[in-house]
Amino acid sequence: MKSTKLINLLKTFSPEEMKNFEKFVASPYFNSVKIRSKLVKELGKFYPEFDSGKLTNEKLYRKLYPGKKFNKQVMWNHGSAMEKMAKEFLELVALSKNRFGKMELLFSELGNRKLLKDYLQTINEMEELLGSRAIDYDYFENRGHLENYKQEYYHLTDKIQPMSDSKLKATEYQILLFLRMTVGGLHDMNVLKRDHNARFDVNIPLEFAKHLDLKSIVEYSKSRNFEYTFMIEIYYHSLMMMLEPEESMHFDKVRELFRVSYDRFTMSEKRTIMHWLVAYCVYRSDDKEFKYKRIIFDLNKFRLKEGLVFYPAGQIPNVIYLQILKIALSLDEMEWAEAFITEYTSNLHPDLQQSTKALAYAFIHFQTKEYEKVLKDLTEAEFIDPREKRFARSLVARTYYEMNELETLRNHIDTSLHFLVNNPAVSELTRISHRNFFNALKKIISIKENSDPGSIHSLRTELAESKNTESKNWLLEKLNELENVQ
Repeated sequence: MKSTKLINLLKTFSPEEMKNFEKFVASPYFNSVKIRSKLVKELGKFYPEFDSGKLTNEKLYRKLYPGKKFNKQVMWNHGSAMEKMAKEFLELVALSKNRFGKMELLFSELGNRKLLKDYLQTINEMEELLGSRAIDYDYFENRGHLENYKQEYYHLTDKIQPMSDSKLKATEYQILLFLRMTVGGLHDMNVLKRDHNARFDVNIPLEFAKHLDLKSIVEYSKSRNFEYTFMIEIYYHSLMMMLEPEESMHFDKVRELFRVSYDRFTMSEKRTIMHWLVAYCVYRSDDKEFKYKRIIFDLNKFRLKEGLVFYPAGQIPNVIYLQILKIALSLDEMEWAEAFITEYTSNLHPDLQQSTKALAYAFIHFQTKEYEKVLKDLTEAEFIDPREKRFARSLVARTYYEMNELETLRNHIDTSLHFLVNNPAVSELTRISHRNFFNALKKIISIKENSDPGSIHSLRTELAESKNTESKNWLLEKLNELENVQ
């Protein structure tokens, strides 16, 4: 009973939700089987952990049917019905949080009943609600829906002129929604391609974006003082950050537009735009643009301060946690990085906290040259995501080199190169970056063992010209050490 779908649902309920669910089940409108009201009260005694040894179907059956022989099928039926009711209750919880959605449902029903006065009142209430809302992913879609409802009312009341004005607005909102979805979708596809080797052999959104003269639309909307010109500008420059990444002015423009219009967005939309900015900087920081690492660090501090790293509420995604930590360490912000681990590890998903913390301290101990601790930390980490495996393989290689475990390092390099070739989840960009790292490290081992100073200059030039090599600065540092020794 402890691990059933019903119990897993109830574990997520807040104390208030649990009380309301009891009322929900007790209502004859939602539940015609009275015994289930007693069942939910019995289950409530085990809330919130539901881990007592007394929580069994047999013991619950005796509470519900004293003196009767246990019937497994009856309890299975009750459990299935209660699971369905728990989901119906959550539907109501979700609907209670969506005022606009509730108004849309009411609007539809009023229209079916030809209640035009109530129809208009609901339109006005929807208008007032959207007027007080910040901009999020659904904002322009909801605005467009509202204009469509207005047109329906104008049609029923034979008001042609306001209908034409509303039609224009509805179409404007559709365009703004389209731009938001296009830019957001392309940014997500970029990340999936970069980090997960996703393939988009036919990409209509990208091809459309390449041929969209959005710059002219920005200029036109500015000349007409269009209310949402700033949004079109943000979408335009965000799009160009992907299409023309070498033109940093697009990044600067999005950052400035976002700064001046910051309060007009919901938390979720702020989080999304920050993600676009950080993703661009990550791309640029892989090149020679070291300054973008400092920008990422500053953006990350801002995201933490404003709560923009949490998704879902209160939880930091594992990939963002590690990105924040690695950027801080790359800038030698050791004190800040350790404070980050202490303060924010508890915000990871509970199943990932121990393993990710171990990996985080492995990075810390490498910086502090405590190499035995690095290897110990990594034995306590479990790697599921290919990105974490890549981080660990690079870190282990550098650790073996620092410990002068060169034969072990050779074996590790060979298995790592095999991993890169055979793992389909590794993107081509990442494959090249790590392959360049391991091949360069093999050459450094050879230089070290054969006292070959003539090869140092050649490898240094090769690394300097490379735009895509993992841990390039560390490799150059090792070359400098060999040169000084020889």
